[in-house]
Amino acid sequence: MFGHCANPVNAILRTPRKHQTGASLLEVLIAMLIMSYGITGIALLMAATLQHSKTSLYQLVALQTATELAESMRANTDGFMADAYGKTDTYSSAPAAATVPSCAFPTRCTSSEIASIDKAHLANRLRLSLPGGDFQMLRNGSRADIWIMWMEPTSAASMALRSANCRASAISAGGDLPRCLYMRVAL
Repeated sequence: MFGHCANPVNAILRTPRKHQTGASLLEVLIAMLIMSYGITGIALLMAATLQHSKTSLYQLVALQTATELAESMRANTDGFMADAYGKTDTYSSAPAAATVPSCAFPTRCTSSEIASIDKAHLANRLRLSLPGGDFQMLRNGSRADIWIMWMEPTSAASMALRSANCRASAISAGGDLPRCLYMRVAL
């Protein structure tokens, strides 16, 4: 049945492989190339995920800070109406630490002194919690326009969104373009 070999396993092993020379090496190389593309894609996806989670964290901090400023102004309406919370400086991506003022009479602060203390604490908190963090506040009657500004990691998608909500006068010509969160509050 198997010809001159008595053992069928030996007959299969002795059959010559005419068309299999080097094919398995080529298959392994192609498989490694496909796997390397897949691993590179996964690594890029993870990097994008980390960047987007950091961007959403910055937006959350900015929103909380704007809400905190609004609540401070609601608690000190005299200081708000006197425009003591107003801040319209040009944005700097490296703001200096704000000096927290003290009250002239420690037992009784005026509404303007309370507003100055609130602004300094807010500016220092933004500087520490957001990269290049700063804010602006413009009073318009009994409404407040609040802008929280920060620098975020550069990507093509974030460049399109930068400065979309910023006041034009807040950004210096040729300066860094910050990311802005805008909030309007009625007091």
